[in-house]
Amino acid sequence: MAATIFTFPCPCCGKMVEVDVRSGKARAVRADEARGAADLDQLLKAHGREGERLGNLFDSAKADQRSEKEILETKLARAKEEARKDKDTGRPPSPFDLD
Repeated sequence: MAATIFTFPCPCCGKMVEVDVRSGKARAVRADEARGAADLDQLLKAHGREGERLGNLFDSAKADQRSEKEILETKLARAKEEARKDKDTGRPPSPFDLD
């Protein structure tokens, strides 16, 4: 007689999973409690550090965007100034006239 219940460990969380072949249902049997257990104080401290790190990253990205905007504005002003200085009003050559 073939076994109708298969037990194997979940690769993500380490829980033991039982699958009943007849009914098609699965259930978690027990968790691997020893791995990854942390108390609430440690989790709150880690969350605070992560929030601070993300805040610093956001501030630096915002500053980079601001400086990039200023750089592009100065380049545009220079290009406008050179366009004003250039008095070339001739038409560009037509590809059909080159024959």
